[in-house]
Amino acid sequence: MFLSEKRKKKEIFFNIIKYLSYIIIFFALSLLILLIFNFVNIKTAYEEALSGKKNLEYSIILLKESDFNSALEFSKIAQGNFQEALERVERIKKNIIINNLSYFDKQVEDVYYLFGAANILSQSFSEGINFTMSLDNILGPEKNFNQLSEVKKEEVIKEIFESGPELNGLKANLDLALINIDNINYGGFIKIFKNKIEDLKGQIVSANNLLSGAIPMSELLPFILGYPQKTSLLVILQNSDELRPTGGFIGTYGILEIEHGEILRFDTHDIYHMDMPVKDKINVEPPKPLKDYLGVEKWYMRDANWSPDWKVSAEQIEWFFKEENKLLPPKDSINNFEGDFDGVIAITPKLITDLLHITGPIVIDGAEYNKDNFVDLLQYKVEKGYEELGIPSWQRKEVIGRISEEIKFRIFDLSAQNFYKFIEIFNSNLEEKNILAYFKDEDLDEIISENAWGGRMKNSEGDYLMVVDANMAAFKTDQVIDRRINYKISEGANGVFSNLVVSYKHNGQFDWKTTRYRTYTRIYVPLGSKFLKADGFTGDIEIYNEFDKTVFAGFISIEPGEIANTHIYYKLPPAIDLLLKNNYYSLYVQKQPGSKVKELSVDLDFNKNINTYHPTGFYVDKYGGGVNWNTDFLIDKEFIVNF
Repeated sequence: MFLSEKRKKKEIFFNIIKYLSYIIIFFALSLLILLIFNFVNIKTAYEEALSGKKNLEYSIILLKESDFNSALEFSKIAQGNFQEALERVERIKKNIIINNLSYFDKQVEDVYYLFGAANILSQSFSEGINFTMSLDNILGPEKNFNQLSEVKKEEVIKEIFESGPELNGLKANLDLALINIDNINYGGFIKIFKNKIEDLKGQIVSANNLLSGAIPMSELLPFILGYPQKTSLLVILQNSDELRPTGGFIGTYGILEIEHGEILRFDTHDIYHMDMPVKDKINVEPPKPLKDYLGVEKWYMRDANWSPDWKVSAEQIEWFFKEENKLLPPKDSINNFEGDFDGVIAITPKLITDLLHITGPIVIDGAEYNKDNFVDLLQYKVEKGYEELGIPSWQRKEVIGRISEEIKFRIFDLSAQNFYKFIEIFNSNLEEKNILAYFKDEDLDEIISENAWGGRMKNSEGDYLMVVDANMAAFKTDQVIDRRINYKISEGANGVFSNLVVSYKHNGQFDWKTTRYRTYTRIYVPLGSKFLKADGFTGDIEIYNEFDKTVFAGFISIEPGEIANTHIYYKLPPAIDLLLKNNYYSLYVQKQPGSKVKELSVDLDFNKNINTYHPTGFYVDKYGGGVNWNTDFLIDKEFIVNF
């Protein structure tokens, strides 16, 4: 009995072992099958992704060779490759074993996001080729705008005019690709590809930035090119070497009329052709600083850009044009324009210099103007050189119109590849405020405002700073002035205090275009800021409100070879205290058009610990409750701190 029970227990034990072995073998075989299946998926995904990369690279080569049909075909094949790779990875993601192995799951997730980005990019590339093909079909064999017939020009502009939805779709795809890349955690083996992925991200960001400018430009460009109806613009050339509030002294003006891409007229004239013939006929009281420091008793078109807000100055310039144009004697009536302008555009020499990078040098009257000598040579020609050529002083600036005409033809003759460079240059000059635009059409004006291309005074709920210099009879001395802006705030028991230092270094000497530097400087700060003290100015500081800002203004004079530091100490308004109580601080520093500031330093010192700050990078240093930035000042800057 005892042996029988013992045998029975043994049989039960062996049966358990036997069935357990079967189960283990079953799961082992299942695991092996799953691993083999996933290996096939992994291998196929890798091979498809590699094929997609090669096909996309080949498509790019074909596009550069203008073989659009083949480029489109290979881009679609690449898209299919990446789609297949993505689907294979998706199958791996759904595998229950992979899902429960955190290490592998995260790596598969990274690959999924990477292939997702590649798939979106290949799709975007196909869409971009389609858009390029449609433009190329309109252009035909001529390949450049200048050689097109009027009908073809209108077709090209119409294509640009209607391209908004396509460009917005492309940008949305690039945004989605960036989201995919930002989701990559770089765990495991994918970490070795991090640098290449980051390079790819940089290229996507660049393309995205280009599209960000191209989308509003697709709405503005047709208007500027006179589509669907003729456009008339007053063009102002501002010399930033003689700095004024919106970019520089108005030395030259032009009248541009364009319809369906055909330039009907573009003539430029010396500003004194407007002002001098009417000097005894017009009586407009100038702003007080112009009377006090420029020594003028009347206000003319040449000084009309006194407001730092371009819209205000543009309207003032147009008003002066109309008033002076009506008063011009018959012998001086050179404008032949009695209607209304659709807008006013201002440019500084930096735009022309940048354009000469892609158009190459141009020759006028035997003199070569290039990207390196344009400003100096032009200033010499219109201030001194015209005498050597026997040109009457009244005609000394006609060379500017001839230069503009030649550059215009060169731009319209650019190849497609170089035209993209032109768009990049145009966008960067808009950001740097070397081009300011004011249009009377409300929709276009809104586009200008949204993209900060209109030189408007910025509305800011947080801290704000703008330093505006105005050259007061100091010749072209701004060319040799180095500026630095150092802004520091400190939070105390009684509020937040600002310490602003603006430094000027005069690197010139007395000559035909340089003298002591004389500037009337306005400093715009948050409305309600309380002035405490200042030094470095000649005379008293004026305090008033304008554009919902408080303004501190004064006069400065600097001898050649000297360094001057102007200092203003003030208390920020209660609105800034309230921001800090809500654990937030922001500062918007607005750039004056035409101003060349070598360095902007922002030093913020608070009584609480900083959680996050923006922007980040090599030029920022965080310390305790403070953060300091030392950066360039080519465009407006915004600094944000969260506590």
